[in-house]
Amino acid sequence: MNGWNNFKLLVERNILSRSDHEVLGLSYWRDRLFTNIIVYLLPVSLVALVPGVVMSIVGGIPLLAVYDTLAAISFAIIAFNRKFSLPFRKALLIFCLYMLSIMLLVYLGSFGPGLLYLLALSIFITLIFPMAIAKWSIVVNTVICVIFAGVIHFQWLHTPLTQVYTLGSWIAVSSNLIFLSAVIVASLNLLFNGLETTILKEAQLQKQLRDESKNLQKLLASLETKNHELEQFAYIASHDMQEPLQTITNVVDVFSTKYKEILDTQALTYLSFLAQSATRMKALILGLLEYSRIGKERRLELVNCNTILMELQADMEASLLASNAILVIDHLPSLPAYPLELKQLFQNLISNALKFRKEGIKPQVNITAQEQENQWTFSVSDNGIGIEEKFREKIFIIFQRLHSKAKYEGTGIGLAQCRKIAELHGGKIWVEAQKDTGSIFTFTIPKN
Repeated sequence: MNGWNNFKLLVERNILSRSDHEVLGLSYWRDRLFTNIIVYLLPVSLVALVPGVVMSIVGGIPLLAVYDTLAAISFAIIAFNRKFSLPFRKALLIFCLYMLSIMLLVYLGSFGPGLLYLLALSIFITLIFPMAIAKWSIVVNTVICVIFAGVIHFQWLHTPLTQVYTLGSWIAVSSNLIFLSAVIVASLNLLFNGLETTILKEAQLQKQLRDESKNLQKLLASLETKNHELEQFAYIASHDMQEPLQTITNVVDVFSTKYKEILDTQALTYLSFLAQSATRMKALILGLLEYSRIGKERRLELVNCNTILMELQADMEASLLASNAILVIDHLPSLPAYPLELKQLFQNLISNALKFRKEGIKPQVNITAQEQENQWTFSVSDNGIGIEEKFREKIFIIFQRLHSKAKYEGTGIGLAQCRKIAELHGGKIWVEAQKDTGSIFTFTIPKN
């Protein structure tokens, strides 16, 4: 097996000069087919040489034995001589096969495969040459048949062909050969034109896909770089901005404490406004910092959502008691997720439900999960004040608020964080709500 593989590689290296990445159309596959034919033709011709020579000598046809030997030598030269060009190798092989078919017609007549060789050569030439060359096989077959018609009619040679055929019978046979040659060449050419069109289109599509893939990789790399720069900017800006805010807060505290007796009511009110603004600004900065760091320390693992909600209940116990809230949790699944981010998602939605509760009504939050084919769909519903339909998208935009700071505290970042976390997992989040009828926040997490 190794010897056969080495032989194939040797012949391919000698004949083909192009590599696979240089495939541009059907011409490449014509050359590959020719090479493959030589790979099998050479050992077969060598195996058939000995009985062919013996039978030719026994039959009293030594010239046919000589030609069989020369043909086998020609096949070997085509396979192993590196100096010949590929078109010359093809032409030499076709010449040898035409001469062989003529010899078989002369010496064996209708008892040999001469006519079959002529028909096979039309097929073979159409397979390894373009139509401009392949159509000449019909002309060559016609010329050979006409010459042999003259041989039969004028009895130029004393051969089995002249003994078996009359001019009429030869014309009947040879005309069918020419007709079949023409049909085969035309049919195969139509097939190959379609194949070449398909091959070129596929090659063009593959090139476009490769180019688009490279462009996409560049865009992704650029986007990743910009995201990293944005995260760094948000992180640095948040830290740098906290220091002057803390200074402002400390100065306000000093003024309020040390100079309380000498400041009038209006001055103290201004200081109070300044302190509140600094506190809100600090909350916004911390919220922005948390938003920028979502997914930064990603650690995908199998997460039990029931465990996460139990931990959240313990963490939020003071808020739940203060609002006298009821938290109803169905049995939730375990799934691959980012545990810290998923916990933050549930916490933001529960905190949102407690914040926007109706006055005089005990808040209730229901958390459920429904399994689907490729994902889990979670729902967090409440009986709070609800959301008008026109604001369903706005609430997920960072720093967007629907209510005044005096009425409801917050930075307008919580739901933006929820959307970012859902998209981080490959899912999405939306809300179904009407004003005064509560809200249902739904988000999806893919199973894989």
